[in-house]
Amino acid sequence: MATRTARHARSTRSPFAGIGQRIPLITLVVLLATVFLIGGGARDDITSLVVLRPIAVLCLGIGLVTFRREHWDAFKFPLGFMAAILVMTLLHLIPLPPALWQALPGRELAIAAGEAAGGIQPWRPLSLVPYRGWNAFYAMLVPAAALVLAVQIKRDDHRILLYIVVGAAVTSALWGILQAISGYARAFYFYTVTNSGTPTGLFANRNHMAALQVCVLPILALIASRAKGRRMRLEQTACAALAFLAVLMAGATGSRAGLGLVIVAFAGGWLIWRARPSLPVAKRQRRGERLNWAPYALGAFGVVMLGGFALLLMQSQSFERLSGSGGVEEYRFLVWRTILDFLPQYLPFGSGVGSFVEIFQVHEPSTMLGTNYWNHAHNDWLEWTLEGGVPAVALMLIAVLAFTRGALGLVIRSHTGQLEVQLGLTGAVVLFVLGVWSGVDYPLRVPALACLAALASVWMTLALGRQSVGQGTGKPGIMTSGGTFEARPVGTQKRDRG
Repeated sequence: MATRTARHARSTRSPFAGIGQRIPLITLVVLLATVFLIGGGARDDITSLVVLRPIAVLCLGIGLVTFRREHWDAFKFPLGFMAAILVMTLLHLIPLPPALWQALPGRELAIAAGEAAGGIQPWRPLSLVPYRGWNAFYAMLVPAAALVLAVQIKRDDHRILLYIVVGAAVTSALWGILQAISGYARAFYFYTVTNSGTPTGLFANRNHMAALQVCVLPILALIASRAKGRRMRLEQTACAALAFLAVLMAGATGSRAGLGLVIVAFAGGWLIWRARPSLPVAKRQRRGERLNWAPYALGAFGVVMLGGFALLLMQSQSFERLSGSGGVEEYRFLVWRTILDFLPQYLPFGSGVGSFVEIFQVHEPSTMLGTNYWNHAHNDWLEWTLEGGVPAVALMLIAVLAFTRGALGLVIRSHTGQLEVQLGLTGAVVLFVLGVWSGVDYPLRVPALACLAALASVWMTLALGRQSVGQGTGKPGIMTSGGTFEARPVGTQKRDRG
């Protein structure tokens, strides 16, 4: 009778009853679709930001409404770290009394400007360029929305996020091919300030296009390693083909960092592949008998594809960029040396979030003067140190230490075959690639890549949270549908093959 009553209740339940529980996922999908389509530039004067940022704020509001204490308990570090960045940015924008801000190092020019204007010093914030500081705060709301929503997603629903990122990378690659086929016609570029003459896909900058292509490689490795059933070979072949496409497009952009970090991404992908669930011996032997030719066929295909692409690349502008040097590459080391020279003048509090452009123009060497300007230092670690001072350095050190500890823990657990561990390794590879890339560029200032980094941090914490619960209780832990963890009785834990 009870079973019949429960069955009747399920049959009469409204088809919209489950939508409320999936609001965070639906909202995050909308946000990711928007950010990958119109969030491919790092400048603060891009017209599409008028659409993107209000949508992100709305999504953040929805995420805060659906947010629960258990989400905070499971993802304290990434949420706390994001909050620390936002708080630090706001602290740089609070007006300070004249006696206080004039005592800060590096404010001599601002003091002189006030004296020249009549001697009355107004209240000023710590940031020497407040409007750029506010832009930085608004920009951070986009990845903050992605983070707040992602921590509320069920474990299995993270597969959907993986496919969204792959879809964005493939769309960007195909659009880059269309740009090349069109002869790099201006109509095929989405942004006014862009790298014309090279494939940029959905991005304004070819390096950021390459960054997405490189970051998708470990994700493809994860998807291929979890394939099963009759469609397994089809899915793995598709992932291999898309990986080749990603590598070719990363090379076509002419990005030196892209080609170098492809090797890192492949090494990470191999680690993710090795962490896949093991098959029964009999099934593994049957597959070996059927597919012993597959590695050789794929290897030959890869050699042919890469060889043909190399011939095309030798005749393209991308090869010229790889073998030569442009204006940015020529002056990049000079910019870094210049920053290191005047950096101590602004410590320990920094010049203020978002102030790099104007501060660098004050100290720019005469040999670099011209009609163009440097919008970033092309080294975000150094630029953050200049703008944020010692507090920013402390945050970066905390992030590096936490990442290192988490990555080592994931590598140690890579033999378990658990989906969370593979997902965590994928997030670690993505964060490592973007972190190293930030040493020569500014990928995390692009909304699309910043959201990808937010997702990667959640993937890492998802696996580490499961580990910490299991160790803390003395019992294996499992994830519930709400994103929290509960103990599983010893002896009932099974190897995750999902």
